[in-house]
Amino acid sequence: MTGIKLYKRLRNMRDEAIRRPNYRVIYAHALAVAHMEGHLIADDHPAWEAIYAAIRAAREGDPEALDTIEREIARLHDRPVKPTG
Repeated sequence: MTGIKLYKRLRNMRDEAIRRPNYRVIYAHALAVAHMEGHLIADDHPAWEAIYAAIRAAREGDPEALDTIEREIARLHDRPVKPTG
């Protein structure tokens, strides 16, 4: 599976575990390994890109950037996301 990002691999494995119950032990193992390596929230999760873009925007003076950062971090932690506006 080289070349496939951790986030995508875990997402694909989750989907496979939903379709095939026998695959759940493999998915559970992958989650445990990711957690032990400090990647439970995959460092290639798409939310990180939005966070880094918002940090750049905040440095440039965009007043909405902090809301974006807060929203994306909440999304990473599976917390309710505040509505914009």
